[in-house]
Amino acid sequence: MINTDEKVVSDLVFWTGLHRVEVIRFGRPVDEEAAMLLAPDVSRETVTMYDWIEDPEGLKLHHLFVNWKERGAVDFSEMIDKSDGGQGRALPLRYGVLWWIAPGETISFSADVAATVHKRRFGAMPSAAWVRKLPAGAQGLIEVGEGDDHVMLELRVGEWVPERFVVVGIPG
Repeated sequence: MINTDEKVVSDLVFWTGLHRVEVIRFGRPVDEEAAMLLAPDVSRETVTMYDWIEDPEGLKLHHLFVNWKERGAVDFSEMIDKSDGGQGRALPLRYGVLWWIAPGETISFSADVAATVHKRRFGAMPSAAWVRKLPAGAQGLIEVGEGDDHVMLELRVGEWVPERFVVVGIPG
């Protein structure tokens, strides 16, 4: 992971689906190759980095922001759905998997992979999937998993879901 003289000072997932980790180090730049390993393998193709030096003449505190499109478990409790005209209401789930849909991938494929991640992380298959907009001809159910983990996810619209993402989870 990161070097012993480097410190992670923030680790956030934004409402846009961007995951950002900030790493700092005094005296010299943060090791970008080591910081790249903060992103999960399934998101490495989307990693971008931005660095800057705070007080370059004195303190020389180096900051590195590592960003990627989220593909993993997320706590949605701090996100607010503002699709009701700005009043804000709680989202329909607390924990779930937020999964970026890469070009060429379908909602069904991405929901299936996200459901497997959900099962591994939370111990249960999800029962619903949310997208920002239903594509033309979309069905109301998505078949995911196999064997004992074979389920039909109810496909729902959520304006709170970032563009090009699917969220799977258990409502409530």
